[in-house]
Amino acid sequence: MRDRGPVRASASGVRMVTGAPNGVLLDVRGLAPEFRRPIVFAMLEKMMELDCEDSLVVVLDHEPAGLGYQIDLRRETRGRFEYFYDQRLDGAWVALIRRKWE
Repeated sequence: MRDRGPVRASASGVRMVTGAPNGVLLDVRGLAPEFRRPIVFAMLEKMMELDCEDSLVVVLDHEPAGLGYQIDLRRETRGRFEYFYDQRLDGAWVALIRRKWE
């Protein structure tokens, strides 16, 4: 998941932009709410499958506290990721999800 150019899937409402030296930015604000978490969890599962060291940054239009809680509840992701979030000056919320390494 390193060193790729930007990818945009605007037809679905998801804008995924890669190219940060150590992560993937996933903006799900334009996506219907019922599709947001499945996409985030699909990304996390793929990161685990590929033994990926990159982090995932998710941009949302609401406070993402529940996402971190759900990451800790799921058997597949429990204890495997660190989760932080904050609100940007423009009102959007940003969640940083990093893989834990032993």
